[in-house]
Amino acid sequence: MKLIYFLLTLITFSANAQIETLNWDEARINGKLELTISKRDFEAVYKKADKIFTPDYADICGSDEDSNFQYYFYKELQYEIDNGIMNFRKITFDKKSSFFFSYKGKKFNANTKIDDLKTLFPEAVKSVDKDAPEAGFLLGSGSDLDDNLWRFTFKKGVLVAIESFFPC
Repeated sequence: MKLIYFLLTLITFSANAQIETLNWDEARINGKLELTISKRDFEAVYKKADKIFTPDYADICGSDEDSNFQYYFYKELQYEIDNGIMNFRKITFDKKSSFFFSYKGKKFNANTKIDDLKTLFPEAVKSVDKDAPEAGFLLGSGSDLDDNLWRFTFKKGVLVAIESFFPC
């Protein structure tokens, strides 16, 4: 039930406010890992996946019977892999996380609070109910060529996940 309220809140905020953006090409994992990377280059640094999963394409908006991508999981990271090219999808944070997300010189991890993002995303942060047990905001892609959105999710006031997704 909480998830439904959370999603409705995100939709309301995105409908009522101009969405701020996050540019894919400027974001990094651990300050150096690009969000689009070849599987070979990724595994040269981080070794093999913990799990590779082929989704049911019928359940994924925008995919069809010709789809051939898989989800590639490594620790707290989730990528989508297609023809040897990996595209970032999600990073999950907890106190034991070994990864962080960086953008415009700022580091996001399990210690990041909503107010820590005020300088980068002032309008998005203003729209968040900081007292809610679970809160979040959406950002646009920062590129006219992409239609992906960014979801920042907070629990008890700290960042727990950043996700890139394509709305239907």
